Amino acid sequence: MKKIQFPHPGAQKHFSLKNGYREYNDKIIREWNKDKSHYRKFILNQGDYLNDLNDSQPKSAGLYFWGEWEGNSVFESLKNEDYRIMPNGVHKPFHSTEIREHQNTDPYVFGDYLKYCVCKQSYYNKKKESRLPTKLPFLDKHSVILFGTNNINIPKFYIDTVFVVKCSEHSSKVIENNGANYTKVYREETLEQLQEYLKPEVTPSENKIFHGQTWWDNSEFFSFVPCKTDMGENGFERMYLDWDDPLFQPSKTTQAITYFKSCDNLSQKKFWQKIVEKALEQGFKLGIRFEEPEEKKLENLV
Repeated sequence: MKKIQFPHPGAQKHFSLKNGYREYNDKIIREWNKDKSHYRKFILNQGDYLNDLNDSQPKSAGLYFWGEWEGNSVFESLKNEDYRIMPNGVHKPFHSTEIREHQNTDPYVFGDYLKYCVCKQSYYNKKKESRLPTKLPFLDKHSVILFGTNNINIPKFYIDTVFVVKCSEHSSKVIENNGANYTKVYREETLEQLQEYLKPEVTPSENKIFHGQTWWDNSEFFSFVPCKTDMGENGFERMYLDWDDPLFQPSKTTQAITYFKSCDNLSQKKFWQKIVEKALEQGFKLGIRFEEPEEKKLENLV
């Protein structure tokens, strides 16, 4: 498994006060997600980016991008005709356990490196009445994962995260050291939400926390998030691969993990370079690090 198409839910949470959104003073808060499904958000967060692969010095700016943050965020609504394609608002993430629900953030693009820890690494086997591992916990170094979304009515695979595997840590190790290798925010936003990590009396699974390779690890082959420094008037569409793209031939599945078999003749690095070319052609910059959202009390939001 080297070049992976990883579909996950891409819908935004419909904006309606008292339905996961609430007013606090003069602000709208998108509360920590308590629904069964995960959501995407159109996010503004400080981070570092590159203009292209020839850029030898990362720049720092407020970056707009599509991603997952199931914790709390300050929300400013946008008016667009089709929310399947365009954002319904801008989210500014912050960390707070004053409003806390069960959903976790995975993949997690914030902090010094990207992390992926649980989604689709196991499945429920009815015969054995237990969860069994898929092939995902056994990913090789330099495997490339494209996290994104298919919508049956839009002939595109939308990409929000390009993840290059650097290394991993087994769930048993995380339980043993109580997540000592991770930040408080990551532990509370993700690990403590999951049965496999940081919960007492849990038998460790085969799950692993994968660490993304960074630009600082390898400036020629790294994890990134397609992003922009300017959202324009109404935000922008996600990076995408057309379903009929002759090189990539992405799967149209909305749930199952698949592999880019049409790219078997490409090395992982060459495949990644082709993805970078697509991102740049579509006007994106390469987001290589995003500051972890600050821990804040609701009363101190600015």
